[in-house]
Amino acid sequence: MIPELENKNINPNTYAEKIIKKPDLIGQYLEGLTSKSETYRYNCFKALYVVSEKKPAVLYPHWDFFEAHLRSDNEYHKMSAVLIIANLTPVDKEKKFEKLFDEFYGNLKSKKTITSIYIVKSSGKIARSKPNIMEKITSMLLNIEKIHPGKQIELVKASAIDSFSEYFERIENKKEVIDFVKKQTNSSSPKTRKMAKDFLKKHGEM
Repeated sequence: MIPELENKNINPNTYAEKIIKKPDLIGQYLEGLTSKSETYRYNCFKALYVVSEKKPAVLYPHWDFFEAHLRSDNEYHKMSAVLIIANLTPVDKEKKFEKLFDEFYGNLKSKKTITSIYIVKSSGKIARSKPNIMEKITSMLLNIEKIHPGKQIELVKASAIDSFSEYFERIENKKEVIDFVKKQTNSSSPKTRKMAKDFLKKHGEM
């Protein structure tokens, strides 16, 4: 237990730096992800998330922990696992994500919108890190309406547009993506419509 992490106003970067300098601390933070205290749990996550962004190699040895959290019935555990696993893909030399691909994206079949949004939002980062499965990821996003049964599908599609923007220049069949985004200019969601229009302006289609 790290008493300071009970404070809502901590700077996660400070604690992330401590972890980077002394990786032996990671175990305490991983344990904190299952704390009953929401503040403590969230602070542990924030610190670990910063580490996964700045120095993913430090957290990579704990990949199996996050993979196990991805299988949790707790949506918070699932969400935190999605975000950190995505950040670890640039250093995934053992191709653990490729083995996890079907299970990772299988979560999109759930009606739970929040986890699906995080999975789709993280897909741009994963696609950039994993060019060998970029086409599979693109196909998954293009077919999101057929895969995700949740009521907030329009917001999930907004996240897909966001991800496409992260690696659009690397996509071979850009027309499919452009056609997908064009359809979203008629979305019932104002946010999705705006994102679609901004995307098309940026890429010369409007």
